Order: sequence, then structure tokens, then C-alpha cells
Amino acid sequence: MASSTSPHGEDIEVLVSVMAYPAISTQMGEVVCLAGFRVDKLWQPDWVRLFPFHVRQMPSDIRVHKWDIVRLKARSTSKDSRPESLAPDMDSLQIVGHLDTKRNWQDRRVLVDPHRGKTMRDLEGAHIESGKTLGVVEPGDILDIEVKRRSRSDLDEANQKAKEATLQGNLFSMDDREPLEPVPFDFHLLFRCPDEVEPRRLKIIDWEINQAFRRNRRDGYTDPENRVREHWLDVVLGPKSDPALFVGNQKRFPEQWLLLGIFWPRRGQ
Repeated sequence: MASSTSPHGEDIEVLVSVMAYPAISTQMGEVVCLAGFRVDKLWQPDWVRLFPFHVRQMPSDIRVHKWDIVRLKARSTSKDSRPESLAPDMDSLQIVGHLDTKRNWQDRRVLVDPHRGKTMRDLEGAHIESGKTLGVVEPGDILDIEVKRRSRSDLDEANQKAKEATLQGNLFSMDDREPLEPVPFDFHLLFRCPDEVEPRRLKIIDWEINQAFRRNRRDGYTDPENRVREHWLDVVLGPKSDPALFVGNQKRFPEQWLLLGIFWPRRGQ
């Protein structure tokens, strides 16, 4: 696809491999950090981050899901100096494809596998050398998933922000969605990279793990958070899986890294 530029940015196509659970911004309302691989530049299918992105506010026919291919205009912004970060023009958004899990995720692996083989130490080195803030990391030994209940004051504050953001949105649109529900638990992955002795601990902000908690609770399980932990340890990160971690840093705290998502085709297939 030939790219073009305008005051709204450059035309790009992105395979969405990362979608964080929505957050509440006092200035922008409910927003999502979305990231993936440029597929309009196949000779260099590198990472791009799109923020602020809107998901639940969008009509159902253009509501983006992970592993969709989206076409839109995006531009650099002075609000985020990370080299992969672009501000999306949501009015230009189109969904033009989707990569499924057939043939053991083969279509997805074409873009992900060339980025594999790195460790957290490698990613940190690339961050120092070139400012890189997104990467694919080999987890090595999976040690545990920690589940920690959030404080009541933290949840109360998050609920209040969500209500205010929804009310503000209703003033300017026909948006009648429910306020964003804060998940009452934080999940952290403990793992040891192949080139390190000490374990790493990364907070998981993937939309999927939080939605899994909500789904388990809706289905009536008394310990939905533990069912999430068991599924991720046994299946997503289990012995039959060949996982890789999608990792990114925080804009405000660039030395702090987050687990954005997991790529988990079957091992040996």
C-alpha cells in the first residue's frame, strides 16, 4: 500500500498484537494503548504504538480486536517522545483484515517470529542505545503469576473516574455504555530470562486477562482470579505452549516495563 501524508498524519496499516485494558484519563476520558506491527512496510515490519485509542466508544462494525489489521492515519506527537508512538486519527479507522490461529498461528508467526530470541536484558540494552520501548521477549522459566487485591481506596478512585468519563462522553454523543469497571486484582508474571539468575516481575495490563476475570465472575466462580491464574499457567504459559512476551515501558517511568500481552502458539508444531 502506498503511504500518503496529510495534516492528520501518514496512512499506515497495523496488525494489532497488543491491547491494554482501558484506562481513564482526566483529559481524554476512557482510552486504550494499542500496539502492533506495521504491515504496510513488510521489508521492515517493526513495532508501532497507537495512543490514545478508543475501543468501547466505537461502533460495533469498526470496534478493533487483537490480531485485526487496521488502516488509519497516524502522526507523531510531542506528548509522547517514544520512537514507536503515534497519535491515531480515529475518524480514519478501517478494519481491513484479521489473522487467525490456523496452522498453529502461522500467519501471525510470519510477523512475530523475526523479533523473537531477545531477553529483557537485550530489550533494556536496545532502550539505552536507541530508545526502543517495545519488544518481544523470551520468558525462559515461568515461575508464577501473582494475584494481588487492589486497595479499596484505589478501586473507589477508579470507579469515580470511570463514572465521570462516561458522563462527560454522554454530553457530546449518544454513547450509552456502562462506566468502565476496574478489575479488583492486579496480575504480575514472575519469570527468569535464560541469561539471568534473578527473576523478573512484570505487571500484566493485557485486556484479555482482565476480561477473563470478568467472564469467570459472570459465570459464577467464587475465585475468578485464581481460575485466571491457573489457566494462564497451565495453558497460555504451560508446557505445551511456546510463549513469547510482548513488553513495553511506561511513558512517565521509562525504566519500568509492563507485560502487554503473550504470544502462545503450540510448541513443536
